[in-house]
Amino acid sequence: MRTLFEISKSGLRAAERSLSVTSNNIVNADTPGYTRQRIEQSPIGMQKTNFHAGLGVNITDVSRLRNSMNDILMNDKRQDMAFMQEKAKIFEQLEASMATDTGGDLDLRISRFFDAFSSLSADPQDLSVRNNLLSEATQLTAKFGDLDRAIQRTSELTRDSAIQTVNSINLILKDVENLNNSIKLAQAQGNPDLAALDKRVQKLADLSKLVDFESNITDTGAVEIQIGGIKVLDETQASSLKPEINDIGKSFTLRLPNGKAVSPTGGKLGAEIEMYEKAIPDMGNRLDQLASTMVDRINNIHMQGFGLDDATNRNFFNPEGVSASDMRVDEAILGNINHIAASTENGEAGNGELAILMSDLRNQPVLNGRKLVDSAVSLISSPGSTLSNLRSQMDTREAEINMLNFQQEREAGVNIDEELSQMIKYQNAYQGAARIMSSAQQMYDTLIGLVR
Repeated sequence: MRTLFEISKSGLRAAERSLSVTSNNIVNADTPGYTRQRIEQSPIGMQKTNFHAGLGVNITDVSRLRNSMNDILMNDKRQDMAFMQEKAKIFEQLEASMATDTGGDLDLRISRFFDAFSSLSADPQDLSVRNNLLSEATQLTAKFGDLDRAIQRTSELTRDSAIQTVNSINLILKDVENLNNSIKLAQAQGNPDLAALDKRVQKLADLSKLVDFESNITDTGAVEIQIGGIKVLDETQASSLKPEINDIGKSFTLRLPNGKAVSPTGGKLGAEIEMYEKAIPDMGNRLDQLASTMVDRINNIHMQGFGLDDATNRNFFNPEGVSASDMRVDEAILGNINHIAASTENGEAGNGELAILMSDLRNQPVLNGRKLVDSAVSLISSPGSTLSNLRSQMDTREAEINMLNFQQEREAGVNIDEELSQMIKYQNAYQGAARIMSSAQQMYDTLIGLVR
């Protein structure tokens, strides 16, 4: 008789717990990061003389139906995806600054500048032509300055964004540390904290979008994290990352409190550091090189010619302004357009041969084997070309992430129809266990009645 009561009691307990887990799955079907759970059961029995007696069912565990290897692979793909997305975002900002629809891009400004010298060669004494040349030169130097400021502004925004990303990484590492503590304590007590495990999976997914890392689960259930081969989270404590920035040399270094340098190469932060240290400065250097070449080449020719006042040996551009930020028309030219040299001979104001030499400079490969206009086109189109390649790679990576996500959802996601069918099964199991107990109660009452 006692055996029947124990069997029915264990059945009621197992069915009730199973219903509880299934109900929790259903209400969390739309909760991001939630992993469906299942009750693991095993039979209880004992060996008696000449036979084995069953004593009901025992709940051995509540398991999470999740593929941890899939999570690792997905985090790797997310790191790559976030890296490319951030680079694409920054290149889009550069492209918007370099290429416009207004007709005033750098290549067109350079072409118009040389066109103005061509017009001057046809009529060197026409003051309106000279004024137009001065206007084009001024607009050209202004364009160089605008582009330099846009590049520097993008650099500053990228640097500030990287600092915010580091702060976000530190917050996530602290959150994972707290989750580790909860998971370790629960595991030590033999009652796993499934909610904390799900939250940690979500935190690691968020972290993978910010930086590349490697993770390792210890025997205590805690996760350890390394960035660039340097441990930033161990079983007991998370380290805080601190950025060290050199705006002059364009360097962005992360250090731990113990002084170790951490070098991320992936995720959002990896892209921001790479763009800040390499890609954006490279754009600025190419712009400066173009401005410097124009200043040197134009001045070398201009100093050999004569203006309307027959004076020679004058610079057209300020020779000290050899970068995009400080490229300027020389003060002598700004103060008097008659000082613009167009003639190759003293006393021949109508001689426009020097202006022809200036105009022909556009067709000479003076910068790394390229013409000045071609160099400008290459500069302003490079962000767009890089963007095209990045978008192609992003499409491939997105397809891989979607495939992995589908596989994980198929295993860890909640299927409402499946859970409802499980609920019916557990309800029937509960009713069956209750019927056993009711029958045992009737048998017990009958027995007591016979005794009386």
